[in-house]
Amino acid sequence: MPDSPAANLLTDPAAVAALLDDIGVFLARWKTASLATVDEAGRPHAANVQYASIRRDSRIELFYVSNETSAHSRHIAHTGQVAMTIYAHVRRPDHIHGVQLHGNAAPILRDTPEWDAAWHVYSRRYPFVLLPPLRQRIAAETFYRVTPAWVRFVDNRKGFGFKRECDIRP
Repeated sequence: MPDSPAANLLTDPAAVAALLDDIGVFLARWKTASLATVDEAGRPHAANVQYASIRRDSRIELFYVSNETSAHSRHIAHTGQVAMTIYAHVRRPDHIHGVQLHGNAAPILRDTPEWDAAWHVYSRRYPFVLLPPLRQRIAAETFYRVTPAWVRFVDNRKGFGFKRECDIRP
């Protein structure tokens, strides 16, 4: 459950659309997310991943590549739940801005249209993955799709602690 007052939760469709537009612009600029998962014993785990994102109407999807045996992949197989943060690399606290989200994550099956779509989105963002030997390495790994149910955009440039958030459940 989000930890902010209800005043930060946007419900007006136009305000939600504007927030998702701002988040889309932000996600297009930055490239590394901290992915948080929880293991079977309830212990938290965090890993950095490079992501690519797309916007589909009122939804955002993020894709990243990982090995199915990694700790975070095993946690996702167990719970399907993740949290992520993506932040601007700044030096001053009054310039901190970034995205927080939580939702579902799942592997994308190979040899499916969804896998081809993820490959397309990811390789457009990171064209170097098309070059050997990285192409073969990435193709041997698993794409994961993160579908946020809730997003928050924090922007201290607009005032310390300024944030806007919304539920975006499919």
